[in-house]
Amino acid sequence: MSNRDVVWITLESVRQDHTSLSGHERDTTPFLRELADSPGGTAFRDCHSHALWTRPSSASILTGTAPSRHRVWSYDAALPGDIPTIPEQFAAAGYRTAAVSPNAQLSDATGLDAGFDDFHYLGRETLLREAGVATTLRYLANIRRHSAGFTRDTSKHSLGYLNRSIATRHIRRAAREDDPLFLYLHLGDSHHAYYPPGGIRDRFADDLDLPMDRALEVAADMSERTHEHIARGLPFDDDEWNAIEVMYDTVVSYVDSIAEAVVAEARERLDDPVVVVTADHGEFLGEHGLLAHMLVPHTCVTNVPLVVYGLDVPDAAADGLVQHADVFSMIAADCGLDLSVPIGRDVRADPREFAVTQRGPDRAARKIEKFREYVPAFDASGFREGVVTSLRSREFRYQRGDDGADLYRLPDETTPVGDDHPEVRDAMDAAADDWLDAFGRGASDRRTASFTEGMQRQLRDLGYL
Repeated sequence: MSNRDVVWITLESVRQDHTSLSGHERDTTPFLRELADSPGGTAFRDCHSHALWTRPSSASILTGTAPSRHRVWSYDAALPGDIPTIPEQFAAAGYRTAAVSPNAQLSDATGLDAGFDDFHYLGRETLLREAGVATTLRYLANIRRHSAGFTRDTSKHSLGYLNRSIATRHIRRAAREDDPLFLYLHLGDSHHAYYPPGGIRDRFADDLDLPMDRALEVAADMSERTHEHIARGLPFDDDEWNAIEVMYDTVVSYVDSIAEAVVAEARERLDDPVVVVTADHGEFLGEHGLLAHMLVPHTCVTNVPLVVYGLDVPDAAADGLVQHADVFSMIAADCGLDLSVPIGRDVRADPREFAVTQRGPDRAARKIEKFREYVPAFDASGFREGVVTSLRSREFRYQRGDDGADLYRLPDETTPVGDDHPEVRDAMDAAADDWLDAFGRGASDRRTASFTEGMQRQLRDLGYL
């Protein structure tokens, strides 16, 4: 059956071990758990992102190509024009394609709108046009519930209500029309500064060791001064760390609730849709001396939730390694679509031996420079230089940069194994060569991202600039 609607929801910065799928101490994602447990639902336990931050991760999701192929991994890079996108292929198969994004990393400025009939970027200048007058007025009338109230500090505002409204509008339209729908929804409110909207702010308040106002201040300060805090060795006391984690878990619970509303609409109105809920990458919460999502392809940044609904997935496949491109390979197989997904595979029939995550060179070098603005003697010896390619099996993680390679025996990612396991090191080194030869060569067409002033303000709020 080739005309099944497909709804893909990407949650921003959500790590697997802080979801309800992993037995986390707080029930942050009850909807994801319910969807996974429902008939037709599957939770993949070992999903790993293709990259470490939104732009390259989204580019790999939407093209099925390696980060070192599309190279949308630096501040000035946009998607090359000679790389076909998944939405273009859906459109060629007769689908109506739509996307909603509140993050300029995923916008026309970076070329990641390619192939979408309707692309809604939600920024300060575009809200009214994209959401419409009536929806915007309802949002403003309930701004204390849906966001941070009437403040000019845009880093504190949440756009989940508007994301949901636009997405459900497309679902209702698809229910009335004959063309199947491919809907891609990026929910950005779980990005730092972990500032929950008023309607959900108290969800885990009993777990705080600080008053709520102070906890919000700590989270906002952590976000505003991320590079300085990292450079100075993360000088938070136990109560402050607790506040950061509780606020993070709260915003994760918020995007889970938005995803629930969108999926409920899809399941009610669409005939047998395929639904995917995942995250673009995870988040550092002090591991490796880091915050946010940068520099190191560590498990807490690469291991993300993945729940699919409407695909037939055996338990063995759900327990194995999987990556986002693989999901499109499975969708293509089950929906009778001819999708080109170069780095994807149908893991139900062709299990993965390795999951591959890459990190680009330019952004990493700039992060080190930012740290050294605060601490000139900042020790960066723990971070590989240049392009980093990380291969992960169920037992080991191997990473290689321009200045050398490391092998870790999981779950320890602090101390390389040294000269132990030379056969594993050699095998993973050879596998990295083969993978790069097959998938990792850079595209010939290079394009430059072009952000408006409003987009640049938003990216500064999110810590990108």
